[in-house]
Amino acid sequence: MASRTAVKLMLALVLGLPILLAVLGWVMGLLTAMGDAAAANVLRHIHTGASVLWLVSVVGLVVVLAIETLDTDSNEPRQE
Repeated sequence: MASRTAVKLMLALVLGLPILLAVLGWVMGLLTAMGDAAAANVLRHIHTGASVLWLVSVVGLVVVLAIETLDTDSNEPRQE
């Protein structure tokens, strides 16, 4: 079942990327306070890319779970 692998991957991204985003935000603030605007700007771009990746993974997770739910018949027992 390739869909189980996709669900696991997207779930890991959905749960893991907010932690990365929080750390990037904290480091951006630290670098800005230290006066290193160039490095903070680079991290801002990385933060934006990670945010887009998180949104794509949330949408992908919903789509994969919807496909998996529609694929299974409610009358049949679920196979693991």
